[in-house]
Amino acid sequence: MSKSKSAKRKRNAQLEDPRKTPKTQAATGATLVTPPPDDPKSIHTVISEEELEITVDTLKTLAQFPGLIKTKACKDLRVASYDFRQACTTGSIAAEGANLSARVSAALADEKYMEARILLAEMKIRSQEPKLGTLCRWVRDLDVISGLSQPDSVANGGNIERTPREQDLLAVLDLILRVCGQIDTNTKAVVRDLPSTFYPSITLQPTWDLRPSTTPLEVYASVLDKTIFESAPPGLSTALRTIETTPGPQRKPPNHYPAILYTSKPNSIPLADKGPEVEWVKHPHVPGLGLIKNVLSVEECKGIIAAGEHVKFLPDAPLREDGDTSILAHNFYWVVDTEFHDRLWSRVSPFVPQSVDGRLVRGINRRFRVYRYVPGAEYRSHIDGNCSIHPLSYSSFVIADADSLAGAWPPSGILPDDTYVYDASPADKKQSSLFTFLIYLNDEFEGGQTTYFLPAAREGTLNAYPVQPVMGSVALFPHGDTRLAPLHEGTGVTKGAKYVIRTEVEYDVEPTKEA
Repeated sequence: MSKSKSAKRKRNAQLEDPRKTPKTQAATGATLVTPPPDDPKSIHTVISEEELEITVDTLKTLAQFPGLIKTKACKDLRVASYDFRQACTTGSIAAEGANLSARVSAALADEKYMEARILLAEMKIRSQEPKLGTLCRWVRDLDVISGLSQPDSVANGGNIERTPREQDLLAVLDLILRVCGQIDTNTKAVVRDLPSTFYPSITLQPTWDLRPSTTPLEVYASVLDKTIFESAPPGLSTALRTIETTPGPQRKPPNHYPAILYTSKPNSIPLADKGPEVEWVKHPHVPGLGLIKNVLSVEECKGIIAAGEHVKFLPDAPLREDGDTSILAHNFYWVVDTEFHDRLWSRVSPFVPQSVDGRLVRGINRRFRVYRYVPGAEYRSHIDGNCSIHPLSYSSFVIADADSLAGAWPPSGILPDDTYVYDASPADKKQSSLFTFLIYLNDEFEGGQTTYFLPAAREGTLNAYPVQPVMGSVALFPHGDTRLAPLHEGTGVTKGAKYVIRTEVEYDVEPTKEA
């Protein structure tokens, strides 16, 4: 294609695509614009979709004829390719000469899943493990869909027909967990003989259901008919006040809806002085996982749900380049008052590890994320990792990574003037979390289990351990450690609505020195 034809095509593309910024020849001696313009946010502001397709097709075609690439006609192309290679900061091009972990990241970025598996196998042989932030990013980028909420999955013991790409993703995920030293030691785990089309596979294990034998309370029905407000705390209309609002476009990633942070007046959403009889039950197979039963009473759970429904749960709907809108969940963010925190902590503290590697426990993160999940909303498989940025700017499905942090989330608080403080731990005694703290507010819905995944004895198979939410109980499990932090998901609700609170247990960052 001649240069004149190329220029004509670019002019036509500019007329057809008004988003595109025209490229002009800089005059000799022209001064640099200060400050420089922001980097383009979309490739279509630089080149058209047609130009990109032609470029890709051209490179693929020439790659089949290496002899032609050496010719004089390809000189400018070779120079441009070198510049592109130097500027590229992601994928295999950028990872040459890097360590195995970086090369795995590059292979995943380029969707070279077989290469990623080969590199992961080498990491396993060499006993190399990724850092926690890297592990969380790998899992997040794979974005594996378990399919456990699908009816045919349950009928097949956790398996569904997967596309070749979905099989590749699952195979890589399985190997990532094995590299981190995770393995299911349950010698009585269910094993299923499946057709080869089902491998790699997920094998569903029996649901861990500690609900009482009584009929579950129809909480969501009382939300729909408004009767839940009849048992709401008095003065609910003034109990919560807004302390911070992040507009949707300013969230990262941008969202259709704002993130609104509330706090409560002391004792406006009360907990009784004497709570229910609390009990700790250890999960029989998932390391570090347990359920603290009877933490909240039925009325206390209903009071929290009523508060959230009063201020309105907002959808979590990230803006997407393709224009697609999918609501991940509905939420409200609540920094609980100190009285609420202290009473809750008094109930659960006897069942929480008092020290981890010399790091003393300090309490619960007051920043509660209260979620409502309905059919169609699913928290895909992930590992609770590190978070070093302001969480309210993030979608509830995004986990940021920061390998430098020893734990994950710091304790949040509020200044006397209602200013929200993300990290309210003392400057000379910093704190961060080591355990995820999930409070289940209802349990009458169908589906909606918290499901944990462990690599089975057979490579390529993940054992799935569903935990049935129990109203008023807390699921407690570790995060901040590649070997201990479990891969898990919020399996989709198939009927009704699930209400759950996510927060963390805080510990000193520095170990306490023994006297």
